[in-house]
Amino acid sequence: MSQYPEVFINYRTMDEPNGAALIENHLSQRFGSDLIFRDGKSIPAGSPFPDALRQAARHCSVLLAVMGPRWLDGLGGEVTDGCADWTRREIAEALQSGAQVIPVLIGPQTNPPLPDRLPADLRELTLRQFRRVNSYTSHHDLDLLADELADLVPRLGKADTRAGAGDAPETQARNSVEDNRGTVFQAGTIGTALSEPRGPVHSGQGDQHINSHHGDQYNNSNHQSGGSGIHFTGGNQGGIRFNSTPPENEGENR
Repeated sequence: MSQYPEVFINYRTMDEPNGAALIENHLSQRFGSDLIFRDGKSIPAGSPFPDALRQAARHCSVLLAVMGPRWLDGLGGEVTDGCADWTRREIAEALQSGAQVIPVLIGPQTNPPLPDRLPADLRELTLRQFRRVNSYTSHHDLDLLADELADLVPRLGKADTRAGAGDAPETQARNSVEDNRGTVFQAGTIGTALSEPRGPVHSGQGDQHINSHHGDQYNNSNHQSGGSGIHFTGGNQGGIRFNSTPPENEGENR
């Protein structure tokens, strides 16, 4: 088994260090930290970094070239032993070794670099299919990226903590009822039944039945029910019906 990490996170400190950290953290949780390399996390304090970077870039299976809007601003000169542009050098090492190099664009405004903006040793980047991570869909975007990496690299597939997690039937219902402390049952289109809710609940189509001391019927309107803290808004298609048997001690102070 290889002693080197499988995925190398490549980035510019002046460009997208936070995006690189986000990607590394997500992939480390999915596959384990030892398989994901990012310089600040993976190189021990006080260790000489040049050789560690070269070895990790040469031996990785995948290099993720994280690019933001300022990525081209830091592009340095020719790749030599004295080259200060380590971002460029890491990509060149990975390309030469035959690793899969994937540009990962951060944000909707970041575009892949054009060939005429790149030095000769990096122009192959323009032929590589990129992936994009946006802030408002980052978890979804990173899950898709991780899925691809698990399929691409056998060692990642074996280490994947979510292996088999996608076998649940698509019809499984999930409910999000904010601060509700009661019980929620959902089945098909019959609506939602609630037992002793303690917070706001929004429900869509179907009849909604609520036990209450006062009987009335509402349709396509807003309604706030007294002590139960239930709030129904808009397009209810089946109406709201209340069981309205007042208790004998109605009106007494408690």
